[in-house]
Amino acid sequence: MSFLVALTLSGCDRLASAGDVVDGLGDTTVVQAVFLGADIPSFVELPQDSEFYTAFCKVFLAEVTDVSDFTNAPVSGAEVRFTSSETGRLVLNEDEPGAYQIYSYDGLSYTPGQTATVSFDASGGTGELRVEAPVAPTFSVPLGPRAHEPMTLTVTEGEFPHLVAVVYDLDHDQLSYDSLPDDVEAAYELNSADGEPVTTVVIPGEAFKRKSTYIIGLAGLEVGNAQAFEGVNEALSTFAAGQLGLQVVAVDGAVDGGP
Repeated sequence: MSFLVALTLSGCDRLASAGDVVDGLGDTTVVQAVFLGADIPSFVELPQDSEFYTAFCKVFLAEVTDVSDFTNAPVSGAEVRFTSSETGRLVLNEDEPGAYQIYSYDGLSYTPGQTATVSFDASGGTGELRVEAPVAPTFSVPLGPRAHEPMTLTVTEGEFPHLVAVVYDLDHDQLSYDSLPDDVEAAYELNSADGEPVTTVVIPGEAFKRKSTYIIGLAGLEVGNAQAFEGVNEALSTFAAGQLGLQVVAVDGAVDGGP
């Protein structure tokens, strides 16, 4: 499956296509991978022990046993590696079956224009996926944001089929929200949109728990050409990359006088 074609299909069409593959026309390994970086402004000083990552790659690995429910066969014993300007081994997340990850504190970095490669060696075979890392979008935030209120981010420069957002409470050194997928099904749903440019994303009010200074991050995801992937089910596998553009925003207290 060409991902450029898959993005124009509905979820049912994609699953039907995947069914054809599983019935004997291709591989049964499903990989959903996301590679994120952050463009840290020079005026932003993060604490040395900050929880804010500047680069991150997460991979979900599963075997397709039933195309209508491909989320119940995670692969947890694989060797998964990331290769670009640096090379690193992704570590299995014991709390998320089939999920592997590597962070900036493991030595990972993000450079726009680089080609990132995820490769794996599992009992079902080997495979490889590639994607070119895009630049960050430019975006605007609403004036006068308040705690507990949703915030709409609007892309002003750049065209991307998918957007992910991150909110970091700078005053209290904690990540308060992100819209990254937390399992293989969520990653599939994120990357199976219709391919038209997405221009807005809404961050829920729960991300802004109190009056504070927040770093707002927005990344536009580009996806690799699935026809060039190796050893995976092309109809259900994607590798997406994006760089977070960041803005520092002061959020005032709630209108009702709350925190």
